[in-house]
Amino acid sequence: MDVTALLLRDFSDLTRPELIKRRKSVEILQARVLHTHEHISPRKQQSFVIAIAVLIVGYALTHFLLLAGVAALGAQIIVLRYSTLPLNWQTQLAGEIQKLEPLRHSPLRQWDCDTDFSWEYAQYCLNKEITLIHISLGSAPAPFDA
Repeated sequence: MDVTALLLRDFSDLTRPELIKRRKSVEILQARVLHTHEHISPRKQQSFVIAIAVLIVGYALTHFLLLAGVAALGAQIIVLRYSTLPLNWQTQLAGEIQKLEPLRHSPLRQWDCDTDFSWEYAQYCLNKEITLIHISLGSAPAPFDA
């Protein structure tokens, strides 16, 4: 058994402001991941915007469309390769979960950067996390014992 798992706090150990803050951050995370799943990823958005800007500026400066197009394609390839923004919803979810405090009974604790889960299971875990937070907000706080 991992000793660090015993030292983790649980939903009942969090104060009301901490639970409210965690609920807001999980809801924002859920909205961002849903947007990335349904639309284009942030890294691809960034690459398209930079490529279009390079294309417009390159054509305005040189009046040579082929050269501007090659420069825009090169800029898009470089941004897609070296950008730190997430490329898909799995990496975005894993990166955002690492920013949250790990809780003992949280369904989001199982996520790693290299794990590949289905979209339905990710939605289920995010909804379960929000449900657990709502249950903890509705219950009376436990007395502190040292």
